[in-house]
Amino acid sequence: MLFSRVSIVIVAAVVATLIGTTCAAAQPTAGQSSTMPGTVVESTPLSGAELIPHAGSGFRIIYRTTGQSDTSEVSGGMVYVPEGQPPAGGWPVVSWGHGTSGMTEGCAPSRTGNVIDGTLDQTPDLSRFLAAGYAVTASDYIGLGAPGYHEYLAGRAEGHAVIDIVRAARALAPELSASYVTSGHSQGGHAALFAASMADDYAPELNLRGVLAFAPASNVELLLGLMGPNTPVIPLVNGIMVNGVLAIAGLAHARPDLPITDYLTDKGRTAVRTAETSPDCDLAPVTRMVRGQPPGELLAKPLAEPVFEAALRDYLTVPTTGYRVPIRIAQGALDDIMPLPAAILLQQQLTRAGTQADLHTYPTATHNSIVSISGQDGLDFLRQTLG
Repeated sequence: MLFSRVSIVIVAAVVATLIGTTCAAAQPTAGQSSTMPGTVVESTPLSGAELIPHAGSGFRIIYRTTGQSDTSEVSGGMVYVPEGQPPAGGWPVVSWGHGTSGMTEGCAPSRTGNVIDGTLDQTPDLSRFLAAGYAVTASDYIGLGAPGYHEYLAGRAEGHAVIDIVRAARALAPELSASYVTSGHSQGGHAALFAASMADDYAPELNLRGVLAFAPASNVELLLGLMGPNTPVIPLVNGIMVNGVLAIAGLAHARPDLPITDYLTDKGRTAVRTAETSPDCDLAPVTRMVRGQPPGELLAKPLAEPVFEAALRDYLTVPTTGYRVPIRIAQGALDDIMPLPAAILLQQQLTRAGTQADLHTYPTATHNSIVSISGQDGLDFLRQTLG
């Protein structure tokens, strides 16, 4: 059944540059610029104590990528190569996008031991991919693992970073295949989808095979479009308000031509500043300010106004076209951060646009448990797409 904008709003409220084709494609050669996307800026081999289970070798890297508005930027990240000998053609790659970890430099999993926001250790999930015979590239995105500003949920910037780390990894480890899948959780699922929609044009020398998205951030613009000065507490979608504040902060930075902060009250602007500057990557201060509180207290004007709405859509709305590979969405029914109806609508939007997109739901899974609970199904999808 096709959802109209009105129906999804009701449900949500209730439920809550071409670079060559060789294995070292990312490595600059004579006549090429060192700012080329995928160029390795710094790399440090990981010691045995730093490797996660089932990794035979790895690197901590900084590499060139492309920002939201096509500027040259850098991102940090990790590269893990499986134990043993690579198969014919090289190790296929899972390019992983992590979930929300903060907005300041140092909040990257590569700098915090693969821990997200002090709570979710993604090491078991990445180790599962390695044990199954897939190399893992794990981008930090712009501004978290290297200097820069992290524009949270800036889709094009995230997608570029997820692709360019594959280019960088193959320059360091020629035993990696050109075949890869984009994958990620929450913010990372959002990044994986954006990367896949741009992959053919942005990195034609690579061979994208699929997308595996766990509880991807999607249709955030519809939920935020509900909000205005008089919006009360909406308990079952209350969890997304922290993400909303981070997204507005990122949007304000990405679009200095627009008066984004004019839509915020003093409390709203304080929440944005807190998100941008919280020490130790701690989002708890922002959470205390907004969770359980009426969203209207943050807003001076409705977010459905055309100027704000158009800017937000351009910034973070998941593309529904541009995909040539299958998409698997895994979603927990108990998710109060990215509610199930948002994933249902996303799958419908993709299918209507002619994309092969499957939604697998898990009745007992929460936002943070969806990757582990759906882990075996995720590996089955990787075998179907990567072999």
